[in-house]
Amino acid sequence: MVAVEADFGARKISVDLPDHSTVIEFQNPKFLDDPDAEVISALQKPISSPPLAELVRPGMTVAIGFDDPTRPPLPWQTILPKVIDVLTRGGIKDKDISLICANGAHRKWFPDELKRFLGDELFDRFWPIGQVINHDCQNPDGLSLLGTTERGGYVEHNRRFVEADLSIYVGTVSATYVGGYSGTGAVTGLASANSLASHHAHRFWHHPKSTTGDHRTMMYRGMKAEVHDYMEKAMGKRIFYVNSVVGVGGQMAGVFAGYSPEVEAPCWDLADTFSVYPSPQADVMVIGLSNWFAYGEADNTLIAAIGCLNPARIWLNRPILREGGVVIGLNPSAGQIDSTMYPSYQEVIDLYDRHHDISDLAEHELEISSRPDYLDLYENGNSYHPRHPFWLMYIGHYTLQRAAAVIMAGTKNPGAFRKLGITPCRDFDHAWQTATKIVGQSPTTVAAPTFWTRRQFKFDVADA
Repeated sequence: MVAVEADFGARKISVDLPDHSTVIEFQNPKFLDDPDAEVISALQKPISSPPLAELVRPGMTVAIGFDDPTRPPLPWQTILPKVIDVLTRGGIKDKDISLICANGAHRKWFPDELKRFLGDELFDRFWPIGQVINHDCQNPDGLSLLGTTERGGYVEHNRRFVEADLSIYVGTVSATYVGGYSGTGAVTGLASANSLASHHAHRFWHHPKSTTGDHRTMMYRGMKAEVHDYMEKAMGKRIFYVNSVVGVGGQMAGVFAGYSPEVEAPCWDLADTFSVYPSPQADVMVIGLSNWFAYGEADNTLIAAIGCLNPARIWLNRPILREGGVVIGLNPSAGQIDSTMYPSYQEVIDLYDRHHDISDLAEHELEISSRPDYLDLYENGNSYHPRHPFWLMYIGHYTLQRAAAVIMAGTKNPGAFRKLGITPCRDFDHAWQTATKIVGQSPTTVAAPTFWTRRQFKFDVADA
């Protein structure tokens, strides 16, 4: 046996795995020697677009969308000042520059959180004049309905962003369980709840062409591209993107600017060089779960659950988890949900407990998402939108169906995870015994002990 140090909430634990196990941890690429200079160069020599300075005219209104603080702040604190400097030199006044936190259906962020994310200088410059705002995916006054795509994508997005003379989006590109790689953040981060629901539906998340890490072929990314194309045509202008390709802590390996989709290819090519790891197909996957990742603390039942379920979606060539395999997540989760920050989560979990299949939840999505008490908490209480847990459940459905068992090892609240179809075990040894009863005594084992604390990556699964 080989001892592997794995994330387990706020600490590490040592787990004994078979000697032939494959242990994968994200390894940082070479980072940029001079990120500031590279950002300036990207703005001066963008892909398929004139230089940013040539797009600027005095008196313009400019909207800058940026990924929300579920990500490390370093790229935005590096890029945004350079973008704003170009705008200022071009004659744009501060009162005509909007900084829009693209939180999609995530919660709205408190001022102190936005200040930490943007940095003191930008926040103190733009917040007092009302030019730093949280996107609101629900309030129709702040949204602009542009139409519907051929496949039913509802194109309704942030009004300030849509109606600005110049629309800019600053985001990051890294491996993710939705889309293969992140990018084109305006489509999701600045969308209305109805727009998000049109491409976050169960029929997209669970479609075989979406349960993969291949960004070039997956159905969900194709739907995003369709919405993006419609959005730009309806706006009558292109969106200028500044994408950084990042490693641990948001450190930058590259930065590219220009129009989408052209700007995406070099981002993907660079990310492929350090985000794809060879792996056998697993009988057992072991996933370390830290105390905070994705959308909050792992004491939250649903957040801990997606920590177990979602890594199995990020594969290339063939599925990382064999049919009938086992996933073991490691976390002492309390299985408790903060009803002020995640007000609809528990009700959605309880609904699932009363249904045979996650797909049946779709019948309740509109009803739950229209509840006045939930919407008031979203609008005024910095809570997640009531639709959010439905989408997490849809995404997790793939692994729950593929695996013979998904196990949460170490949870303090066994019943909370049973409601989600996840088997609780008191510790890793008990979980391993349970797994080997299902898959045999010498399973092909793939461990990702720091999957959530370092960076997500793609499993490139070898042929049989």
